[in-house]
Amino acid sequence: ATMLRHPKITLERIEKFLSDTYFTDVNLYGRIYPLRDPKAVTLQVHHASGRVTHTEASKGQYADAKIGDSFGPSWSTHWFKVNITVPPSFKGQEVHFLWNSNSEAMIWRDGVPMQGLTGGTWVDKRVHYRLTPSSNGNETYSLMVEMACNGMFGVGKDGMINPPDPDRTFSLSQAEVAVFDKDAYALFIDLTTLYEMAKNLPEDSVRRGQALYTANQIVNAIDTSDGTPSFEAALKLARGPGGLGVHNGGGQHQVYAVGHCHIDVAWLWPYAETRRKTGRSWASQVLYMDEYRKYTFVQSQAQLYEWCHQDYPELFSKVQAKVKAGQFIPTGGTWVEMDGNLPSGESFIRQFLYGQRYFQKQFGALCKEFWLPDTFGYSGQLPQVVRHCGIECFVTQKLSWNNINKFPHSTFIWEGIDGSQILTHFPPANTYTAAANVKDVINCAENHKDKDRTNCSLLVYGHGDGGGGPSVEMIERLSRLGDVDGLPKVEMGTLVDYFDKVKMNRDDLYTWVGELYFELHRGTYTTQASTKKGNRKCELLLHDVEFLATLAHKIGACPYPRDEIDECWKLVLLNQFHDVLPGSSIGMVYKDALEYYEKVTATCERLIAELTSKMYGGSQAPDEDTLVVFNPTSWRRTEVVKLPHNAKHANATIGGNLTQASHDGSLLGVVSCEPMGAHTASYTETFQKVDAAASATHDKNGCVVLENKFVRAVIEANGTLTSLVHKQTGREAIAPGQAANRFVLYDDIPLFWDAWDVEVYSMEKTFPTGAGKVELVEAGPLRAAVRVVYESLTKVSRLEQVIYLDALSPRLDFVTTVDWHEAHKFLKVEFPTTIRSPTATYEIQFGHVSRPTHFNTSWDLARFEVCAQRWGDLSEHNFGVALLNDCKYGYQCHRNILRLSLLRSPKAPDAECDMGRHTFTYSLLVHEGSLQQGGVVREGYALNSPLRVITAPKGAAEKSVIMKNAFHIVPQFAGDDSVVIESVKLGEDNDGVIVRVYENKGGHARFSLASALPVRKAHSCNGLEQNQAALEWSADKKASGQVGISPFQVLTFKLEV
Repeated sequence: ATMLRHPKITLERIEKFLSDTYFTDVNLYGRIYPLRDPKAVTLQVHHASGRVTHTEASKGQYADAKIGDSFGPSWSTHWFKVNITVPPSFKGQEVHFLWNSNSEAMIWRDGVPMQGLTGGTWVDKRVHYRLTPSSNGNETYSLMVEMACNGMFGVGKDGMINPPDPDRTFSLSQAEVAVFDKDAYALFIDLTTLYEMAKNLPEDSVRRGQALYTANQIVNAIDTSDGTPSFEAALKLARGPGGLGVHNGGGQHQVYAVGHCHIDVAWLWPYAETRRKTGRSWASQVLYMDEYRKYTFVQSQAQLYEWCHQDYPELFSKVQAKVKAGQFIPTGGTWVEMDGNLPSGESFIRQFLYGQRYFQKQFGALCKEFWLPDTFGYSGQLPQVVRHCGIECFVTQKLSWNNINKFPHSTFIWEGIDGSQILTHFPPANTYTAAANVKDVINCAENHKDKDRTNCSLLVYGHGDGGGGPSVEMIERLSRLGDVDGLPKVEMGTLVDYFDKVKMNRDDLYTWVGELYFELHRGTYTTQASTKKGNRKCELLLHDVEFLATLAHKIGACPYPRDEIDECWKLVLLNQFHDVLPGSSIGMVYKDALEYYEKVTATCERLIAELTSKMYGGSQAPDEDTLVVFNPTSWRRTEVVKLPHNAKHANATIGGNLTQASHDGSLLGVVSCEPMGAHTASYTETFQKVDAAASATHDKNGCVVLENKFVRAVIEANGTLTSLVHKQTGREAIAPGQAANRFVLYDDIPLFWDAWDVEVYSMEKTFPTGAGKVELVEAGPLRAAVRVVYESLTKVSRLEQVIYLDALSPRLDFVTTVDWHEAHKFLKVEFPTTIRSPTATYEIQFGHVSRPTHFNTSWDLARFEVCAQRWGDLSEHNFGVALLNDCKYGYQCHRNILRLSLLRSPKAPDAECDMGRHTFTYSLLVHEGSLQQGGVVREGYALNSPLRVITAPKGAAEKSVIMKNAFHIVPQFAGDDSVVIESVKLGEDNDGVIVRVYENKGGHARFSLASALPVRKAHSCNGLEQNQAALEWSADKKASGQVGISPFQVLTFKLEV
């Protein structure tokens, strides 16, 4: 009969005919498995003691189990022995095993993981496993099912991102065998495709009308009450001229569809569960590749591959085979999908160095694309880092989540702050977990913002975040969409296929310069403060260890501790994952993360002690008369330091401005050290006279005045800073009548993403904080200090800080301890200044960027909270103020007020986030001239990398030439400190010393690299340490020839010693 004109009703009729919920006794979905038999399956269960291996589980004690049993609690594991006898009536049919424990699970067969399962009723469910394509009847199967008591997204209490419910149980609702009707399933996919065309194409389009009409005809053509219905006529309709059989013209948009499984290495589940998620997800995908030879699948993160290799060696061998076949495609090039703002520049490079070397070793090739779809913003230095590591193309999509402005491009050239460019694509379906349906394919064309310049796009599909990957249904749907009139053309391709196509029109693409700021999740610059502190401290410790280990190795003192350094770096890189370091994971993850940081810290401190002893040729026994001073930075430094305690000098009494005891009983002294070097000094050499002392006095108003030759600071009785005068210029830095170093408590209730988001309206609502009480604790001559105690910062939180000013630095340091017990509050410290500037400048990786201090446009307003590394600076002509930190990342500068974000208190997904004690230091630096002229970069390094002073081992032999001047920069013009040595390490193949430098001021410069080591020859190389060009080296001058460097450029050299 002819279809009547009732399109909306007809559309819903078709939907119900496909539904897995309604009318399944008479609809098409219900015919996919026409015969089922739960009695053909018998079960026994072993309640494991943890996440045990298959071998361990096989030896466990098993008891009978049945459908309807519940298992728990959360995170527990239960292993099932599954014995199946296929009914005789199933002979000649394809037979599937159906399992739904409403949780994640894995099927094992003969000790090998075969397929992952996802239970429940949501769209990501995966509950079937094919036993045989054609049963003989009566055959038996013995399987094991590893049931994990967590869902795809963990065990959140009453909501996905809520803290975990520790007492969840999961019910086994299905364990049966069933006949799979291939024709019914094929028609189901065909009809679903037509239904989606009718639902998503424009209402007045011809193809929508045809799809709806044909789909309705198909429903009319099927008699599901027939015990063995024929689908032949319906299939013919589906694939005929009114359905999927009509093809496009040549101008249609081309979609390259790539399967993907986004696996967060931790988020709403711990690292240990991710290892199993990897096995479950990849077992499924490898299985599908056997069935669908055109199916292609991309997977990032070398860490996942290493875990798979360790935990599932048989599966890893299958992955290697599929990589060789071109179906399983490693991508990304990094160790994990790291955060794009918080790691240091060196960490960014190490993500690629460890990742790419792993891929090269295991699969014989480097990744060709950078893949980072889900991080919370992208540093303006990433294009250079990516290019420096041999990659030219980039895929992401997260900026589609922006909540204020819409990013204007889909395919474009992204240019970094140094001028490096990478070809970038934001898949216009605006997701990395597409369902591979008609709507997604249409979105690829309709949402593409640059389709006038490139008529193709990527579709990244597959269940993700918690793993899973593409389903059979997704692959089947895409197989129908290759060339259907009215829809974009679809090809199951690769990233290389896509980018090769786009490169044909590269010159026509727009260019975006600078950072890709994400207008959401701004709270991740601050959340989980202890994790961020651990990251910063461990990055710096590894820097120091590598430098000392390289020197020790090259002077023949000891072997390079490669394995220990690699293990430490991998732990730090792991914790930089984009849901760990930003602070958006459950509490279990942060227990693991802090344990890893403690391990790295202990290893590095031990190595530093061992290396120092071995380099100086002494024993481990201390020499109380001798010190080793180590300077890990690129500049010669003379500073006031705490001296190591020893009994011989504990009561040293030296007259004049030579030494003093600190308020904690430590002895202070003055030490000097050449750049990137170390030397020994007698203990008494540290008792140097300073030309102008630091002092602390009370003025007539009851304020404390801290003063040295650089600045004069006035601290009120309540702990606020009301004056900071730069003595050489006479400029006042603090706004008249305003209080600086003022703690402000903001309301912090986001719209949804608790740990992630700080919203713009939070600036509108503040809460009062208590006043401090000031006590003078050090009066000079080397250092002056006051202690400020806020017993009642709030009703439940306490803050204490010591404000230091030493004789040799213009920096005012605020060493702060907070006992924090808030709920949905955000603590910042603010400094109203006398500076007027439309922009503030912030350090990022290997450079800095300027951002507006006003809200003129919506793009300006969106950046009300920004990310920085060691400092933010507000300068006008010839004068400025910098706010430095030793472990914080969130900044805000509006008009003349600089603010540093200190602590947040979200309650999901970690209910105890940031509760407890925190210690950190921030500093205020006033300077003459621009930030470049005012030494801001140097002071940022000095705060974060203090001179290391330790007691020397007995018998220390001075390695004067090598140790004092191991590496340094010789600028073309005296006094130019534009070039910074960022890292020194042994080459990964033990083939030289790697020295990485960068230009820090934003200008062109020329320099020579000098080393006291006996360098034979030198090369420039990339971030993967692959030689590029020979570098002139003079053995007589012990330096390279002059090298040019451009603004914020990173250069890496390999020196053969």
